[in-house]
Amino acid sequence: MKKETILKFISGSIAALFFYAAFSKLMDYDKSVEEMRNQIFSVTIANILTWLIPTIEATLTFLLLFPNTIKIALWASLFLLSAFTIYIGVVMTGVFGRIPCSCGGILKNMSYDTHLFFNLFFIGISIIGISLEYNWKIYNRWFHFFKRKEHANQYK
Repeated sequence: MKKETILKFISGSIAALFFYAAFSKLMDYDKSVEEMRNQIFSVTIANILTWLIPTIEATLTFLLLFPNTIKIALWASLFLLSAFTIYIGVVMTGVFGRIPCSCGGILKNMSYDTHLFFNLFFIGISIIGISLEYNWKIYNRWFHFFKRKEHANQYK
């Protein structure tokens, strides 16, 4: 597959995720407010996050669809997904004394373990997208390292 095709698939997948997340939060805004207020944040921060998170998700949806903005959108996606994943991980440790639930749509049916792996998958494809955008040759370096090691062992 061509690099551009893979990038379109990755950015389209992440854009679809963010579109769905933003759309589901905004379509049932009252429930979103209630669920955000169930989090560990103060009411003031929860009220801000209720608008801020879907706004960021919607913005990233559009930025991921345009070639001129895909690099920054992939980095921002990686950051946002990482923040969500770290929050899920901290919640799973029981630090807050309770497990607040705030996922909407199909995600509300996922356990926290499944949600964690779901987010890690999207973090992984974000990293792959970033590496393709920057033409990083991570895999080639890795495999060449092992080939050099094999050659060195041949002469012992």
